[in-house]
Amino acid sequence: LSGVGPADALRALDIPVVADRPGVGRNLRDHLELYIQYACKKPITLYRATRPWNKVWIGLQWLIWQRGPGASAHLEAGAFIRSRPGVEHPDLQYHFLPSVVWDHGRVPPDRHAFQAHAGPMRPTSVGHLQLRSADPTEHPLIQPNCLSTEGDRQEMRDAVRLSREIFAQPAFDPYRGEEMAPGADVVSDGEIDAFVRQKADSAYHPCGTCRMGLDEMAVVDGETRVHGLAGLRVVDASIMPDLVSGNLNAPTIMLAEKAADMILRLPPLPPDPAPVYRADETGAG
Repeated sequence: LSGVGPADALRALDIPVVADRPGVGRNLRDHLELYIQYACKKPITLYRATRPWNKVWIGLQWLIWQRGPGASAHLEAGAFIRSRPGVEHPDLQYHFLPSVVWDHGRVPPDRHAFQAHAGPMRPTSVGHLQLRSADPTEHPLIQPNCLSTEGDRQEMRDAVRLSREIFAQPAFDPYRGEEMAPGADVVSDGEIDAFVRQKADSAYHPCGTCRMGLDEMAVVDGETRVHGLAGLRVVDASIMPDLVSGNLNAPTIMLAEKAADMILRLPPLPPDPAPVYRADETGAG
């Protein structure tokens, strides 16, 4: 709507072209995730906490004493794992929740249960977004193109099967009830694919639509300045050329701190590389 974007698309909506940047809105990336859900045989989950009268007490505990269930995000256990041998570094992320979530929490749980949030970290599907009209109150058109590559579909199958393997461990024996989702009868690739298409959700990690680079599809340069315009920068997850292998919150904070240093012309911090664990060639490490 500012006039910075693909010139033809802007003219089609009678928006004056300020800068022809064809990459604006392209290269949309996001993480998908699934909920693998099991009933719990013990009454130790957050099920009771979802009842209205308990919510009031939980809120009072937090407001008065800053403790109780309201003091936790409850996604405190997680993991990054490799989907298969030969993967150089973990490509699946997990969170564990001592409850179940349906329709983004709009449908309350009806029993004690738990779930794993599982999804690929480096999907290869690429989407886009574009204006629907010149009316700023009208939502844009968003086409994420999720699961458009076979590699992404295979990683989702791996996520389901590995989740089942984790929950089948003896440590879960006292707690693991029936498999609620996808369900014990969902076994074949086709059945898992159907479940994924029906139930996969965005992990709320969209990025990439104003990506950094030097080619004609890039929107900002290495200092977050919009190509072809003076005095304009973009500093958020949209400038990431690709997804990071994890949540976007911390990397976005890093981008903002780095951009602030560049705007202020402060010298860069010295390199501080982090060690990366690598399995040995046998996959045993």
